[in-house]
Amino acid sequence: MKNLNVIFMGNYSYPQGMAATKRIRHFAEYLVARQINTKVMILRISGSRNTGSDTKGICNNVYYESIGNNIDINKNLLRLFYDSLLYFKKGVFILYRWKSGGTKNILYCYNGLSIENALFVIAAKLFGYYIVFDIVEDHVLTQEKLHFLAKLKLYSVSFFEKHINKFANAIIVISYHLKEKFDKNSQNSIPIKLIPISAVCFDSTAVKMPGNPIKIVYTGSFARKDGVDLLLEAYGYLRKVNKDCILLLAGKSDNLSKIQDLVAGKEGVSYLGYLDDRHFYELINDADILCATRTGSAYANAGFPFKLGEYLATGNPVIASNVSDVRFYLQHMQDAIIVEPDNVFEIQKALEFCINNPAKAKSIGENGRLKCIKYFSPEINGQNLLELFHTLT
Repeated sequence: MKNLNVIFMGNYSYPQGMAATKRIRHFAEYLVARQINTKVMILRISGSRNTGSDTKGICNNVYYESIGNNIDINKNLLRLFYDSLLYFKKGVFILYRWKSGGTKNILYCYNGLSIENALFVIAAKLFGYYIVFDIVEDHVLTQEKLHFLAKLKLYSVSFFEKHINKFANAIIVISYHLKEKFDKNSQNSIPIKLIPISAVCFDSTAVKMPGNPIKIVYTGSFARKDGVDLLLEAYGYLRKVNKDCILLLAGKSDNLSKIQDLVAGKEGVSYLGYLDDRHFYELINDADILCATRTGSAYANAGFPFKLGEYLATGNPVIASNVSDVRFYLQHMQDAIIVEPDNVFEIQKALEFCINNPAKAKSIGENGRLKCIKYFSPEINGQNLLELFHTLT
């Protein structure tokens, strides 16, 4: 196992962050625990964690380094061009420096090929790396309003997707939709492997009594696919007949003002902002009901909600929309309360069921935790990733 050298590369925060960060951390820490040389290269940390300067460090024995944090589309074009040149130069140099002689070098590229990382992938290919792409979304289906740089990246993803087989030695996907799509495109020329979400489960031995008030929790992003407005509407109806419940929202969005507008004046609703890992896990473990309610858009059905795994891992009852592969892993009223997407009435009734039937809801939550162990274990996912790496030729 020691004859591997793996570099994880992508545009995500590290080591703190949301779905992308946790997927990378679970994989990287699994490999390091097995004494495999593993490093993480972060491309352009965005949002509140962007210090404007590149950062580096070690977390759980995984070395990470970020580049391009100073790239700002609001700067003048000459400065943007200069910073971009430095970004590409540094990234190529890091890949050259991190290559290990006498081993199988692998570049794991998170979420496809784009203008942001194409030069690095080409350079890595020339340096002798095996290239593995991890695709977690179908970007061509996005409905979000994007700024110029994001649009440019999206267009480049759409273009490069048609030629990804020329660069890839293997592709990992997170859903059956994506597997079918890339199976068709690859025509069996490269392996396409489905590795789902992952979440760490703990023993559920403590007896948890319902809160007072009942805490309904949503965490994650606030994009159109996430359907937070549907949850707010359902909660509004619930609140009319049951005042003894609150709705807590946490996470981040590129449009904070939109979230503030959504919750403004709504009785019993609080937006907690973005939480670090400790406070995030405290929130979902202390919740009475966890909501992974999405819209039925093509974009929502192409991926798979990472937060669903983390919800299930708590053993608390989960309300989940019937999107993507949810029904493949979970049974309605046995492992989760599954509602049809975009259906406010079903969300409301699911909330009422959990409140009025706490013992049954808790049993459903515990079954969901067992399904999380069965399907979404970081150990199993890490083993599948490692097996794929060893098959690359």
